[in-house]
Amino acid sequence: MSKGDLTYWRETSFYVNPTSRCMNDCLFCVRNYGDGVFGFNLLLDGDPSPEELVTAIEETWNPKFDDVAIVGFGEPLLNIDAVLAGIRRIKELSDVKVRMNTNGQGLLIHPTRDVPQELSDSGLDRVQISLNAPDAETYFQLCKPKMGRGTFESILDFTERCKPLMKVELSAVNIPGVDIDACRGLAERLGVGFRVRVFKGPEGAIEGILRTLSPS
Repeated sequence: MSKGDLTYWRETSFYVNPTSRCMNDCLFCVRNYGDGVFGFNLLLDGDPSPEELVTAIEETWNPKFDDVAIVGFGEPLLNIDAVLAGIRRIKELSDVKVRMNTNGQGLLIHPTRDVPQELSDSGLDRVQISLNAPDAETYFQLCKPKMGRGTFESILDFTERCKPLMKVELSAVNIPGVDIDACRGLAERLGVGFRVRVFKGPEGAIEGILRTLSPS
């Protein structure tokens, strides 16, 4: 069994943590400043199997939960089979809508699979995709994707492919140096929702991010 918490919660919100691995090294990521949230340890020593994740969900589920999200310390789609199994089990336990937070790189991670369709078939109701930048160059500087400079365009493609299947929302962290209005405009052109996220790192970290985004 993976060490670390595979599920966590706060009040009536229930969260699933399928992995702590990620393909990005975002300058603003909460992982830069701690090992978890709400008093839970979300740093895993390995990805759980589908069976392990389902067991963790069954052991910690409470009927009081009215908000469910697949959002942990890493990119959920790196452990897609466990994610799909987890969504299906939650749908068996409850009629609460399930959302997932992702960096939107599913087409790059699994090039031979129809990831949006698989997510829809499992019962996922809504996906929030971390856009975080209005253009490819800013995204590359801010998020440092291991998949390379083509990552941004793939995220937009993933967004388009999810649109007919579920509710889609792009998001961006509100930090100096990121044009939030331009991000919102991109979401509007794609015909999806948009959400501004709050930066959760220490105040001093903003200076380093600004230096990275400023022209040399």
